[in-house]
This record gives sequence, structure tokens and C-alpha cells, in this order.
Amino acid sequence: MKQPIRLVLAVTAVACGDLMAQSNARNTTALPAIQNGYNGALSAISSATVQGRRGLAYPNGEMALAFQNNLYNPGSVPIEWRSSTTNPMSIDHPMFGFLVAREVGGRFVQLSDWSYCKHAFLSTNSGSGCVSPPNGGAQLGVNCSDIYSSSNNGSRTYLGPPWEINPFTGVWTSVGSYFDIGDPAQSGYPAAADNVRSLNTSVAGSDSVKNRVILQEADIQGGVSSGLYFQIHVIHQGEPIENRTNTGSYTNIGNTMSRPFTLSWNGSSWSGSATGTPTFGTVLSRWTGASLATGQNGLGAWNNTFDGRFEVAVKVTGPVNGFWHYEYAVLNIDNAGGGATFRIPVCPTARVQNLGFRDIDKNPLNDWIPSVGGGEIVWSATAGNAHRWNQLFNFWFDSDTAPAAGVATIDQATLQPGAALSLTVPTQVPTLQTAVYLGDGCGTPSMTIAPNSVAAVGNNSWGLDVQCAPGTPFVIVFSLPSPSFFIVPGCEVFLNVLANGTVGNGLTDGTGHGFVGLPVDPAWAPVDANFQAASLIAAPPVLNLFGLSNGLQVRFGALGCQ
Repeated sequence: MKQPIRLVLAVTAVACGDLMAQSNARNTTALPAIQNGYNGALSAISSATVQGRRGLAYPNGEMALAFQNNLYNPGSVPIEWRSSTTNPMSIDHPMFGFLVAREVGGRFVQLSDWSYCKHAFLSTNSGSGCVSPPNGGAQLGVNCSDIYSSSNNGSRTYLGPPWEINPFTGVWTSVGSYFDIGDPAQSGYPAAADNVRSLNTSVAGSDSVKNRVILQEADIQGGVSSGLYFQIHVIHQGEPIENRTNTGSYTNIGNTMSRPFTLSWNGSSWSGSATGTPTFGTVLSRWTGASLATGQNGLGAWNNTFDGRFEVAVKVTGPVNGFWHYEYAVLNIDNAGGGATFRIPVCPTARVQNLGFRDIDKNPLNDWIPSVGGGEIVWSATAGNAHRWNQLFNFWFDSDTAPAAGVATIDQATLQPGAALSLTVPTQVPTLQTAVYLGDGCGTPSMTIAPNSVAAVGNNSWGLDVQCAPGTPFVIVFSLPSPSFFIVPGCEVFLNVLANGTVGNGLTDGTGHGFVGLPVDPAWAPVDANFQAASLIAAPPVLNLFGLSNGLQVRFGALGCQ
């Protein structure tokens, strides 16, 4: 299920204190006030268990998974756990989100659906040093632990939809909830909302997959799959945001953990097994070679932060034929408003191609729409497909501009009380333009030149790659920047013909590639120079002697856009 996008463009002015009371206070007056010592965390995750499968014959069906987690209270006050078996509609209790991801072809993607979330119902208060809380199983005491097995977390009795939960405040409203209305919905819905639990355990009937963590068999290639990771995320109502990460005073704990696991198909059924070592932090930390950063709507401690966090992982590779490949994996950790756009700055004269997007539903009709202009690359959400919490979206493109430190901007889909219209996340962006494409060449077969890396001072491996038909002789010429001119229709020269020089020549190999190394001399920076190659080919267009490559202006020692 996807919720409608509603980008709020105006906000009624309200006092900051009132806003925070609305967005962070527990929705009951019977519970103790929020304080910095309120902290619930995961201490272990394990046991990847297959709950069943459904659909067409393998490999065109679906499977359901469940996982185990241990919760721990490292704080200084008991954690409320009010959704007990005797009062199942109590609102103040932990909730667990689940997600499965893997790297596929250099892209780190979510494989699971927007899975239903576990509502915790009773604390066992166990473990060494546990301080028994005043309200017994309705609280998790200081230094106490509680274990939820995979069968427990896979029980549909307490699995509810993620869109009912505010992941930032931890607020879940019981009236009109899935537990209240039932499945199928009671007659007279929504008027039937009476805050009395109507959902029963026969909701799924013979369907062993519904409402659990669902994977498509087509995504588990070959019947045996490693390289899979599951993430569990625990949410507590009103917990300070600085207590949700594995930092500061709280080490070796956190609200998110991930772990590797495997799945195997024996010809009739699936089995799963947790492997490797669990780690704290989101599943994006499993993407080898990627850089991660987090941004939130508002800064500082929880009481002056107005909505939750997004995490951006980026991996830049290349250049190949002069283009760097940019891959972004973006996880909405606990941002209630969700994302409506993803924006990346880019040099205005940069070339951008092969833009792509992936969400979690495999429906191409609601994919976000990319555009390039005004010095940025923008992906905009389509109606009903905002980037909600516990969802991992992918964005990618190629650019002939190298990466530099910058920020991604995420515009909010639904504005929360007191929140800003957007938030930023530090990342790598295409704003280091050390080579500018001046225009196309001419001749058949065509020839191109492109830099092999950044023209930085001291880069002794820098040079120009030449592409043309195999066995083509070529020469590369340079000059200081000069106005271009045409010598025959379609043949543009980007050099100063009165003051130029040759930097190298060669012969393309059997793959059509040639290379001329030009180690960057410190004396060249900062200097701009134009380069163009000539190919000695049969029946050439220029003076019946040669063809021309594209023009390329190299900005030795450049620090930004042109």
C-alpha cells in the first residue's frame, strides 16, 4: 500500500513549544514524561526462518520470512510496553520493522516488500543485572532484555501495516487501526472503528505468506543464494533521536541492526539460515566500498528536531569513456513525512546520461521521473509513491564530471508539524569538472577522446583515451582555449591553428582503443587547454587528409564547475 503524496507549501505559524508537544509527546497522559534516559535498543538479531510460500511454480512464486531479535534497555528509566495480552489496544509499546536487501550488479537494493511490523506485547525482563520494573511485563526494566523469536515475530496476531506508525515519534493510533477494523474489514467501516480488537488469527487462512516479510523467488537466483542481508529496526514512542544510534554514551547497541543470511531451495520448499556477524547500524553499511551519511529534518537533540532521518549511500566508479557512474542507495530510516524528490547538484555544462530509478514494488508506472536542468539532477515522485520509512530507493546516472563533496536534498512529501520543506544529506556529487566536452567530431569511422581520470596536479597516470576503428592511426593536438570554427560542413575545429602543438600519436588496438599518457605537471595548474585528435583514415572529410575527434577542454587543477 502506498500513501498519497501531499507536498505542503505553506505552514501556519505556531509556537515551537506547541509544535514539539504535538509531534513528540506520548498520546496519553498516564505515562511518565519523555526524558533523555529513555532508550530501547537491539542487542542481537538472528534466526532467518522461512514461514511459507505461495503462487506459481518455482521460480515464479513468493516466500515469507521472519527473524529473531533481542531487545535491551541501556537507559536509566523503564521502557513502556503497554500492549500486553490483556490489553492489546494499548498504544505505548515497541514496534519492529523488517527489511531484506542485497547487492545486485553493483547496486544495493531492497528485495522485501514494505513489510508489516511487529507490535511487541509483553516484556519478560530477563538478563544479568536486570532491574525489575514497577509494572512488570508492561515495562522493560533498566538493564533488562526481552527476546522475540522468529515464530513470535512471524505471528500475524501482532503484525500491522507500517503506514500506521509514525517512525519518528513512535506514535501508533489504535482507533481505526488494522487491529481495530480487522481483515476483512468490519461491516460499516470506517464507522466501525471502536478501539476494540477485531483482528483474529485466521486472517490469512491457508495463505502462509500474507502480511509477513515477502520476497519474490525470481530475486533469489539459482535456488541457493548468499549475499543477502536482513535488517531489524525497533521504534519506541518518543525516544530521543540521539539515543537511536550506536554512538555517544551508548556503544554496541542501537535501534537498527543487520545480518547476513542465506536461502536454499530443495525442489519443493525453502529454508533459511542466519550467517556471519550482526552489526549495528542500517543495512546500507553492508554495501562494500560505499560512503554513508545521514541527514535529518532539524538539527541537534530530539526536542529541536521536527522529523526523522534519511541515510544516503553512494558509490562512484569510472571513468569509462570519460563518464563516471554514480550509484545512490537512499534509506528512509525514520522520517514520517517521507520523500517527494531526490536532488543532486551538477555542473551546468556537464553531460548526464543513463538516468535510472528503482523502488520496491517493481511497478514501472509509478517510477519517479528524472530531469536535468538548472544545475541539478532531480527525481520527482509520482502520485502515491512517496519514499516512506523502512524503504530503500535507488538512483543512478552517468556524468562526464568527477565526484566532489556536496549534499543531496530531499524534499518532504508530507510536512510534519514544525518541519522544514526539505533536508540535506552529505554525499558525493558531480561538481568537479576538470574536462568539458566542447562538441562532436567528424569523419567515418568516428573518433572520440576522453580523460581517463581527474586532471589533478601530480596525477602521473592521467592521459587521454582515444576510441576509433581498430588499427586507426591518430595524433592528438592541443592549444590554449580558442573560439571554434568550421572548415567543412560538419567539421568543427576547437584549436588555435596558429599556436598549437602535438602531445602524442599512436594506433588504436584490436578493441579500437588507444591511450596517450600526459602526467600532470604542477606547472600546468591552473591552466585550461583544448585538445582534439585527428585520425588518418581513408576518404576522410577534412582536406581529404584526416577526420577529427570531439573537442575537449581540460581544466588542469580545477576545483569546481566551469
